[in-house]
Amino acid sequence: MNKLKVIQIGVGGFGQSWLTILKDFDEIELVAIVDVDENNIQNAIKALNDETVLKFQNHLEAFEQVQADIAIIITPPQTHKQLAIDALEAGMYVFMEKPITHTFEEAIELANQSKQYEKFIMISQNYRWRPEIEAIKNCIQAGTIGAVEYGEWNFRRATKFGGWRDQYSEILIEDMSIHHFDLLRHILGKEPSSIYAKSMKPSWSWFGGNGVASAIIKFDDILINYFGSWVTRGNETSWNGEVRLVGSKGIVELINDVPMLTLEDGMTTELKLPKMRYTDRAFSIYEMIEAIKENRKPITHIEDNLKSFAIVGGALKSIKKGAEVVVLENKSTEAIK
Repeated sequence: MNKLKVIQIGVGGFGQSWLTILKDFDEIELVAIVDVDENNIQNAIKALNDETVLKFQNHLEAFEQVQADIAIIITPPQTHKQLAIDALEAGMYVFMEKPITHTFEEAIELANQSKQYEKFIMISQNYRWRPEIEAIKNCIQAGTIGAVEYGEWNFRRATKFGGWRDQYSEILIEDMSIHHFDLLRHILGKEPSSIYAKSMKPSWSWFGGNGVASAIIKFDDILINYFGSWVTRGNETSWNGEVRLVGSKGIVELINDVPMLTLEDGMTTELKLPKMRYTDRAFSIYEMIEAIKENRKPITHIEDNLKSFAIVGGALKSIKKGAEVVVLENKSTEAIK
């Protein structure tokens, strides 16, 4: 199979780190970059050290003038929907950073509209593709600790981004917690049923919105206690967070990214990390390429990822209502069947 030609839209900030991954990926040829900011384009060209990569400030011009297989979208979520539709219209597969769109309602609309096209949309959920996460998932799915009955997920970091993130009303839930919510689905192999969430903005917070949130999430008969803070003080967790999943035969924990198993006899052992050809974001690209080769949908295609984004939508609704809410309602399940 020839190299897949890629246009990357959004090359500032986080987009620059994606360029590093793409330029070194054997089965990818980066043919064009797009950004509304000329400074971002110039910085990207310097980073690539490749003058043959075409540059545009208008994505439609790029789509018209450049033949490509994949559009990779690394832009603020408010822009995702229109960019994705335009790329599908131009005959390309779409690969996007999370979240799918700015709102869950927009994501449903995009999922429905995307069904008109032959090419798929994939969302990068790179936290799934880490050895420590796979170790936990494999242990849970093998039934080593029996049936999981409850769990704790704690995330604490103090991170200053600036830019568009400062304008979100529920920044932690909307921009970060989607990773952890998606990991819960991935690890447990179950879908969420309900959520009760609360949030707040500490007096010292540098975010415009709420940077601290807590939620009780039910996955059928499993109860998960989730807490996250992006404005923490003191010791921080890794980006994965600290995880404890308790079953009828033992407990699996992830502390400082080390997966541990403790069975009923009290013996604790470190779980063996699986060997992975690619990890993290590089695996996301690998999965995209493999799905295209095999003429199938990728694991985190838009319809599947809606189920993770639905937890975000449910959390926001719960915060607003001050009550427990159903996560997957009829209007959303119609779009994700």
